[in-house]
Amino acid sequence: MTQAPSPPVPPSPLSLPQTLAASWERCRGQGLRADEPLDDTALVRGELADRLAANGRLMALSRPMIEGLYRQIGSASSTVILADRDGTILSALGQTEFLDRASSVALRPGVDWTEARMGTNAIGTALQTGAVTTVQGGQHYLERNRILTCVATPILAPAGGILGILDVSSDARDDLSHARALLCTTAELIEYRLLEYFDGGFLTLHFHTRHDALADALHAVAVFDESRRLVASNRRARAWLELSAERPSATCETCFATSWSVLLDRAAQDADAPFALQGVLGRPFIARARLGRRRRSDGSERPAATAPDASRLGAMVLGDARIGETVATLRECAAGNAPLLFEGEMGTGRAYLARAFHADHRAPPDAPLVGLDCGTLPPGTAGEEALELAWARAGDGILFLVDVDALPIPLQARLFDGRRRLPARVVGVPRAPVAEAQRAGRFHASAFEAGGGRILSLPPVRERTDFDALVQQLVHDAMPERPIHVARETLVLLRRHHWPGNVRELRNQLRLILALIGDEAAQLSPEDIPPEFRDEILSDSAPGVIDRA
Repeated sequence: MTQAPSPPVPPSPLSLPQTLAASWERCRGQGLRADEPLDDTALVRGELADRLAANGRLMALSRPMIEGLYRQIGSASSTVILADRDGTILSALGQTEFLDRASSVALRPGVDWTEARMGTNAIGTALQTGAVTTVQGGQHYLERNRILTCVATPILAPAGGILGILDVSSDARDDLSHARALLCTTAELIEYRLLEYFDGGFLTLHFHTRHDALADALHAVAVFDESRRLVASNRRARAWLELSAERPSATCETCFATSWSVLLDRAAQDADAPFALQGVLGRPFIARARLGRRRRSDGSERPAATAPDASRLGAMVLGDARIGETVATLRECAAGNAPLLFEGEMGTGRAYLARAFHADHRAPPDAPLVGLDCGTLPPGTAGEEALELAWARAGDGILFLVDVDALPIPLQARLFDGRRRLPARVVGVPRAPVAEAQRAGRFHASAFEAGGGRILSLPPVRERTDFDALVQQLVHDAMPERPIHVARETLVLLRRHHWPGNVRELRNQLRLILALIGDEAAQLSPEDIPPEFRDEILSDSAPGVIDRA
């Protein structure tokens, strides 16, 4: 049986870091003695169940990150602990032997680990100070806790304040210097996940000083409501915008020099397109803007409407002959494995078409859809290996290649060669029109044709003969539980716009308009279109627009 190590000799108060020295003073002021006997009183089962239920979202969203943190620390004598905003432990993840030893000092679910109860400790002191805290062995105020070395950080709530505490506790002899950075990164990942599920946001800004950092979850996020008030943010946003971590009160105008109308336009035109964002403090950022999704009162997202045709492809057929022809062609060639190219302007729905085709015709039912951006592949062997790996992962499903014409010609030949083709079907989206890419020598047309490939085209929104039906469908998809009639005059006005972002821009603009019309409106009128966008429409010559008014 493993014996617990002797408690380390406590440090002199003069040798303690300032934050811990202040904590010791608080403990003395509360009448705690260093040799205080163990009081391992915990919440009874029913009370703990209520506490877990009250923190259900935090626990569910943090669990994968906590498991990853535990694997990264890689110590058998460590445990990863999640506590709530009151300092009560909710969960502890670790190996049985160390968890048993930790229980000897009441380091287990249901126990209060605030300073008032447990003296200076990482959980309680981080809760008290709102900062990352490390407490090593003898730095613990209570003698019985000096068998531990702990590091803890607050998990910030999206709207402000502390939502919980994330802690790593280990044997006092262990070196946890590497755990501090891992712990802080994990806390930021949890906060990002909480923001993804935040209810009540109207406009969300994702921003960073570097363009490439927008691809990971460690960038800044700020969420505003319809009145431009900041309602949620993460710690990086609060730091860069110099906001209080406890009560980050602000408006869009006090955070950014870029105007509200410009931000709404960016979100409506293309939520995935980065743009320059200027902070009021002079700091430049690269950002993406998104309009919030409407949610039910229980927090779940409202589902998209179900079209009379139960198939995803059938839902696309609203009356435009070219769309109907494309869907019919896809259904005809569904049983084969020849490569397909979806041609069309940005935002016309090529990715949606690939997803709909996959949903309707995958066999077996669990066949995957694996996407790959060919424009981001590294040159040479590394790029070839990444492509082969993605193709193998697609199995019996679909390998969806964005910017397929960015691939080297020899790789295209291998993709389109029916003699060596893997089970996965290749569906590509070219960056440029196929004819243009072929003239520039960026598309291997002969290999594609030899492999039985088919090219299908999606028309731009300004040329679609089913524009009115498309608008009505997008409105219904955005608000499936609330019938909204689109006035004839509104359709006439919308048809005058050129819609360079096509279906994506139309969908986002309609979501913006619907979010602004109020909860009682039953009709979408021309007056509901924001003045800035209405002026843009009226000044837009929109060549090629079909006006059937």
